[in-house]
Amino acid sequence: MTYLPALLAPLALMLPLGIVPATGDAPEDRQVRRQAEPAKPPLGALPLSDRTPGWSPLFDAGQPPTANQVRIERRVIIRISPVPGQMRRSLTAEPSRRAPETRQLIERAHGDCIESAGIAAVSTSASRLLIYMRDRALITAQLENGCSPRDFYQGFYMERSGDGKLCVRRDKLLSRSGAKCEVARLRKLVEVTPQ
Repeated sequence: MTYLPALLAPLALMLPLGIVPATGDAPEDRQVRRQAEPAKPPLGALPLSDRTPGWSPLFDAGQPPTANQVRIERRVIIRISPVPGQMRRSLTAEPSRRAPETRQLIERAHGDCIESAGIAAVSTSASRLLIYMRDRALITAQLENGCSPRDFYQGFYMERSGDGKLCVRRDKLLSRSGAKCEVARLRKLVEVTPQ
């Protein structure tokens, strides 16, 4: 007989709330309360309109849920770190006194895109970014007007494009301080020995 409350619980939930009178109220109090309250539509088993609530959630429980469209977007953000201090010190170190070498770096023409997976590190100069590639190439990136390379001293973030490249006047670089700039021009630094 312990199953009796479990069987009667759904029936008790289906009883309309308006049928059970309030206990301890005099008939005059009930009449005054009914006049003060706005008229509510009667509760029914099925909703007849938007204003008549009904018990449709109980009847809809057995039906399969409606499927909504789900859209999954995938974004890949690439972080380019600044050049480590040890590498920076080795690049700016004084040459040895034994063999004075005269080396000179000049800019040469480069295409409009570089592989974003090939970028190893970045550092800043006075007017442009120095991008160190994994194949030991050194690329300079001039930013659009109004952008300072000093904002990118801690590196930058970029969203990976469909072709996996960083291109001029297409991709934006986002610094850790919040600056967002396009690359205006890419050039390659080439070492030459003066004649």
